[in-house]
Amino acid sequence: MPPRKKVVPADRELANQFTRFQGMFPELPVDRIWAATAEYFDERGDGSHTLAAWRNAASTNPEWGRWHLELAKTLIRLKHFDQAFVHLSRCVDLDSTGCDTGYFSANPLYYLGYALFNLGRYKEASEAWRGAETTVFRWRDPEPLKDFHFHRAFAHHVDKNILDAMESYRRALIAPGPGDGSDEDTMDPDAVEAAQIMNDRIEPFYLMARRGEIPDAAAVTAVPYTGRES
Repeated sequence: MPPRKKVVPADRELANQFTRFQGMFPELPVDRIWAATAEYFDERGDGSHTLAAWRNAASTNPEWGRWHLELAKTLIRLKHFDQAFVHLSRCVDLDSTGCDTGYFSANPLYYLGYALFNLGRYKEASEAWRGAETTVFRWRDPEPLKDFHFHRAFAHHVDKNILDAMESYRRALIAPGPGDGSDEDTMDPDAVEAAQIMNDRIEPFYLMARRGEIPDAAAVTAVPYTGRES
């Protein structure tokens, strides 16, 4: 547990909320107070203060992977993909400490793939997503699952890896299907049915891959589900 120390942020609003939470939870270490502060601002859609609070949490306890993950998710929402990559890599190096990697929204490899994709590093994105596929067992909602397969397929496609692209497109079209999630990962049947409208976007790229055509890399924007979509 990191030592408690006096922290005086320059931003008055940030300082006020930090002090409030420190008064409410005097037994918690400083990094967890910063995490509570970040969650407070995140609930209010205040991206700049959320970012600052997660930065403080990660710098206060740099050996705790979850703070790097949460900071990276905020950076992704703000489209700072290069910075997100740094913190996601750090989270992976720390063995994802504090992260429930079985759930997609707490799996650093899921987000690492998206950061790499948006940096134009498609082969590396595919490799990160391969790791995510073997470690994520709970999706809870069909939309992020279908998008995951679709974006993974598109990364393969742009990288001219046609066979893997076609396989991932097929999985996107039938998702949720065999190999997706676990027996305990039940999804609302109505949500699953409603999500199939996403196939209208997926199928044209699948047919393009079957014809051996390579799409323009700018044809698809790959945005992960970060928990506070905008």
